Amino acid sequence: MILHDKELISQMQPELNVGTPSLMFLTEKLDELYGRLSTKQVTIGEMVSMPSGRVFNLADPEGNYFAVMEKDI
Repeated sequence: MILHDKELISQMQPELNVGTPSLMFLTEKLDELYGRLSTKQVTIGEMVSMPSGRVFNLADPEGNYFAVMEKDI
C-alpha cells in the first residue's frame, strides 16, 4: 500500500476529493482482476495505458474511487 501526501495530491490534481484516502492497489494479474470485477456489481472504469503502466479505477459502495495498476510484484 502506498500512502500519498494529501496536500501534494491536492496541488497536483485539485479536482480530486482527498477526503477519502487516495489508494492505489498493485496487481500482476490486471486483466484477470478487471474481468472478474466486471462480472460483479462493482463500478469500474475503463482500462487506461499510462507511462507508468496500465490502470483502472473502481468504486466502493459509498462512491469512493480507488485505482488498480499493473505492476510486477
